[in-house]
Amino acid sequence: MPKNLSVWCLVAVAMLVAAPAPALRFSATLESIKIDGKPGQSVNRTFQLRLPADEQRAVFHSHIEDFWQSEDGKQTFYRPPGTLDHSCGAWTTLNPVDRTVEPGGSLDVRLTVSVPATAAPGGYWCALTVDQVADPMEAPNGVAMQFLASISVGIFVNLAPIETAAHILAVDLDAEEAHIRMENEGNAPVAAEGRLEFLDTGTTQTVATVSFPRTTLLLDPSTRRRISIPLPGVDALPSGRYLVRVIIDVGLDHYIGVQREMEIHREPGAMASH
Repeated sequence: MPKNLSVWCLVAVAMLVAAPAPALRFSATLESIKIDGKPGQSVNRTFQLRLPADEQRAVFHSHIEDFWQSEDGKQTFYRPPGTLDHSCGAWTTLNPVDRTVEPGGSLDVRLTVSVPATAAPGGYWCALTVDQVADPMEAPNGVAMQFLASISVGIFVNLAPIETAAHILAVDLDAEEAHIRMENEGNAPVAAEGRLEFLDTGTTQTVATVSFPRTTLLLDPSTRRRISIPLPGVDALPSGRYLVRVIIDVGLDHYIGVQREMEIHREPGAMASH
């Protein structure tokens, strides 16, 4: 299973401006920026965004933010750098901050991460956010809705020694979903992905298997994460008692998991097969 940390990306923020304009089209390096650093070291990376030749020119403003997600992973919050204890926002500078990009051109933002000499071992993170802003050279007529692009890319800095550890706190089932609660017990963000296996309690034969995609357990403001996975259709996984295995890869040389007998109560026809 791949071990890369998740990419946080938000595109197309609407605002009222004078003049109609279509949503911007572009290509960008949206992979998370990952750095293995040392106290006292400065490391450079580059973020690039390119406009197609047939696109309109655009103005961009780049800045650094702290971010985290709600425990269920459904919401992402952005705040000024230094809000979180494990923020690398104050270590990161950008050049340029503001840039106009012509059609067919590119925005190249140089990131310099200067790790303090006193930084403790562990994982730190922040986000590079690039916002499209209204072009001051345009002189539009009228008022219309314009969609301005906004992209956030995670920056993760690891300072050795990194301690990777995670624990499964609970596993619950309802008629439609399985819910896994995990806790990050290490000193850095950890990526987790895995599967649930439902076995017949009498024969231990596998009845159904459900995988869940990679998710990231941060440290601030909470070390806990709740992962919800849709269950197969009732025809594939009917009501009954099953031996449920949860198997999760967190980047160690072994999987972590739990196994227990659990009851599922479902209504026929409530869900289609996956």
